[in-house]
Amino acid sequence: MKRKLFKFISLMLAMTFIVLSFASCKKKEYSKTDDTSSQSTDAPAQAYPANINPLTGLELSEGATGDRPIAIMIENSPSARPQWGLSTPDIVLEGVVEGGITRMMWIYADVTKIPKVGPVRSARHDYVEIAYGMNAVFTHWGGSRPAYSLLKTLAGKGYLDVDGKTLGTNGNESNKGYYFFKDPTHSKATEHCGYTNGSYIAAAIEKRGIKTEQTKSNWAPFTVITNGERTPYASASAGECSSITVTFSSGYKHTFKYDSATGLYKNFMNTSPMLDGNTKEQMAVRNVIVMYTNVSGYQTSIKDDLKLREWDLTSGEALYITNGYGEKITWKKGDMSSPLKFYGQDGKELTINKGQTWIGVVPNSNRELTKVEA
Repeated sequence: MKRKLFKFISLMLAMTFIVLSFASCKKKEYSKTDDTSSQSTDAPAQAYPANINPLTGLELSEGATGDRPIAIMIENSPSARPQWGLSTPDIVLEGVVEGGITRMMWIYADVTKIPKVGPVRSARHDYVEIAYGMNAVFTHWGGSRPAYSLLKTLAGKGYLDVDGKTLGTNGNESNKGYYFFKDPTHSKATEHCGYTNGSYIAAAIEKRGIKTEQTKSNWAPFTVITNGERTPYASASAGECSSITVTFSSGYKHTFKYDSATGLYKNFMNTSPMLDGNTKEQMAVRNVIVMYTNVSGYQTSIKDDLKLREWDLTSGEALYITNGYGEKITWKKGDMSSPLKFYGQDGKELTINKGQTWIGVVPNSNRELTKVEA
């Protein structure tokens, strides 16, 4: 089929849905079976079978069932690439921070599945809020002033973090009592060389006395289909998507290209493949979610804080891409303790296909720069 390049068009009214170029794409014919398989469910995370990862639908280690997820702050500046472990997170949540750069939060449901990951970098308050809503163990190496202020407040509620700035900022892998390390083989500046892994994080959790049992219900951002496949709704809000490009800023653009042989979307950063520093494999995910929100400056009287970004985490519009198709969806978070949630066109909690997911928190001001190839 001849490919055509489409551009997402935002509506003039802020409260209306985004109009996708999917509407002008060729539609797939759907049977009643297809429609039924795409329906959402309100089933909470506890409804999954034992040892099934609520973030991917894949198998967990026996000891991880019922545990809190782990959320790790990862750098994404050019000097940080290729990141160690890029192909391994259950969810990668990426958003713009100061100076137009992006930072990522890698989320794992099973601490034993975390390999060497990094560069681990400092916290930003919006990521803290999202991790807190999931009751994830927030793992970072330092942080901005607003992030530390929020973490201090949450600590008063019993929410403890794992911070490389206080739990081990030097040493090597053979030194006991450290939980984060600098990789001496990395040729980049020292701030781009920090890493940790699952066993270090587990030891840090024990050191901090952090409880690992997940006591929050329905904390995952979506429901994963463990038996069957999801297909997009047959409507003007859905269409073919072999490639999607999203723009955070002039220097940070992701393009996800669909590989029909694997059913995965391969990730390209500014046209270059995003490679795992460990395996050298290109990052590829089953699900791509683009959530749009207003992004503004962090308003304080302190000069350095004014460079930081503030995400509106109330609610908004989004796109869900999988299996070569995409559709309009919505998202909501709300108050500090509520988890980030995505909803399908039927208004119910979004159901996604089994596998890894990339979530991009994209400024509304760059919405029109989103491009889709059918």
